[in-house]
Amino acid sequence: MPYFRLTINLMILALAGQAQAETANQEEFPPLVQAFFGSLMLEDQSGDWKDINGEDVDVSFPSSLPSGGIEAEYTYHVGDLFKWGFNSGGSIGWKNSDTRISGTIGGDGANIRFELDNSLFLGELHLGGFVRGYIGPNVSLYAAAGPMIMYGQHRVEKEELMSASGKNEIAIEDDKASSFALGLYGRTGIDYQYNSGQHVGFSVRYMAAEMDFDDTVGDLDIRGPQFVLTYTQML
Repeated sequence: MPYFRLTINLMILALAGQAQAETANQEEFPPLVQAFFGSLMLEDQSGDWKDINGEDVDVSFPSSLPSGGIEAEYTYHVGDLFKWGFNSGGSIGWKNSDTRISGTIGGDGANIRFELDNSLFLGELHLGGFVRGYIGPNVSLYAAAGPMIMYGQHRVEKEELMSASGKNEIAIEDDKASSFALGLYGRTGIDYQYNSGQHVGFSVRYMAAEMDFDDTVGDLDIRGPQFVLTYTQML
C-alpha cells in the first residue's frame, strides 16, 4: 500500500511521544476531548468487479455520508500564543443504499446497462500531532495530521443483474467485502469558548486510504473532505 511505511513510522513516533506527553503534562495541561458530527464527501471513481467479467464500473458515493467521532488533544508544550502536542481519535461513517455502482457489460449487441444500490461502512482510528493557536480570549484555531488505520465494509443490496428483456441474467456470487488499510488524516478548525473549558466550533477533516474490496468492486481510494460541527470539553 502506498501509505504503509510512512504510516507505520509515524505511528511509532506518535505513540512514543504521546505516552511521554500524557505522563509528564496531564496534570499541568488537562487534555481536550472533542465530539464531532457531520458529513463525509467521498470522491467518485471507477472500480474493477471480477463477478462482472472484470469490467470497469463507475462508483458514485452519496453526496454526504453521515459521520461522527471523537478527538483528544494531549498538550506537550504551551507558548504565549499557541500550544502543541499529540492528537488521537477515531470516527465512523455509514450510509445504506445510496452508494451507486453502474456500468455496461457484455458485447456484440448483448450489452447490459446496470445500476446497483450498495451500502458502505467506514471506521478509522488515528494518531498524530496538533497545534492550537489563540486569536483572542475565547477563540482558537487548530490543525492536526498523522497516520490512521481504516476498516471498511461494502455490501451489495441487489445480487442479480438482468437486461430489460429479462435475459442475460448475471448472478453476483459475493455480495459483501471488507478491508483494513493504512492511510493519512488531517483536520483543521475553529473553537469558541462559551464557558470555562467548554467550546463549540466547526472543523474540516480529510482522510485518504486505499481499500481493497477484492470480493466485490476491487480497489477503491477512500478520500475526501469531512465537514463537522464540534463540541469540545477540557477534562
